[in-house]
Amino acid sequence: MASSFSFNPLRWLLIGALVLLGITLFSTSVYYGLGHYYGREDWTFTKCLFMVVITLSTIGYGDILNLEHAELAVWFTMLLALIGVAVPTFVLSNIMALLFEGMLSDVLRRRHMEKKMAHMHEHLIVCGAGTTGKHVIEELLKTQRPFVVIDRNGEELASLAAELGSFLYEVGDATDDEVLQKAGIVNASGLISVLTDDKENLFLVLSARRLNPKLKIVSKVIDPMAAPKMRSAGADRCINPTEIGGMRMVSELVRPTVVGFLDQMLRDRVNNYRLEELTVGDGSAMLDRTLGTSGLHDRGILVLAARKSVDDGFVYNPKADFKLHAGCIVVALGRTEDLIALRTDFASKV
Repeated sequence: MASSFSFNPLRWLLIGALVLLGITLFSTSVYYGLGHYYGREDWTFTKCLFMVVITLSTIGYGDILNLEHAELAVWFTMLLALIGVAVPTFVLSNIMALLFEGMLSDVLRRRHMEKKMAHMHEHLIVCGAGTTGKHVIEELLKTQRPFVVIDRNGEELASLAAELGSFLYEVGDATDDEVLQKAGIVNASGLISVLTDDKENLFLVLSARRLNPKLKIVSKVIDPMAAPKMRSAGADRCINPTEIGGMRMVSELVRPTVVGFLDQMLRDRVNNYRLEELTVGDGSAMLDRTLGTSGLHDRGILVLAARKSVDDGFVYNPKADFKLHAGCIVVALGRTEDLIALRTDFASKV
């Protein structure tokens, strides 16, 4: 049977400190009592406490109490000296463990993250872990997408990882090329820029596009006038949170049932449904099948739309005889776990 014991330096430090305090008070009282027993009026409480401290700490400045002709005090001092080797050492070792354990665990955690990031491919990079970034991270965790987060605030990143769930992150300036390279931008498939202002987002988009020309970039814009500049810098899509918020407020009034449906779909913890974009890859299990023979309906997947390529228009509510060619894109609604499994079936096998 596996042991449930776990070493907690802080808990044992508190225990050791209480034991040391108890021994100190008890020993001081013993010396003080022995002073009265032997008639040593000069054995004041302060001197007795000093004797205990220098004995437990193994400093030993000398016989401060003058133990001559006080045999019981001599024997007690020898016992106290032996205790002084063990208890203070135990307390000190826990102090050192408490100081260095956090540093060591942080170093090991950073190395583990760096190794994983170095081997990542086709992942997403989220730049900024603020108010908007938090929602991005939460959605990526729910849909189990591989991603790395970059932010200057290491404490905020660690706090989000504890709150939302474990994820890879890099502490640093997202506009720094070296930081982007550590996050694996060369092998990434997409980047989401949600920094605090348009200038930072613009500079980040420029840097990211230069480092990876094939990268799909989505950037937040605060000033609508900045959107054209962001696209010229290399952003594929520009999102204005204020504009989306205004549209949402209108929708709450004019189409509340639709909004309620979408909210429930996104927030339902029991039946976690999502809309997914699936592209038929070369050699995939779905290649040259029709929607009717694909088995999507039997797996609880609802196909809302499809198109033969990115240059073609959408076919809404496609029929069962719609054929899935390489490069064909399907927009589907289904449970998150089912959609995750479908990514493998649609992925290229060559």
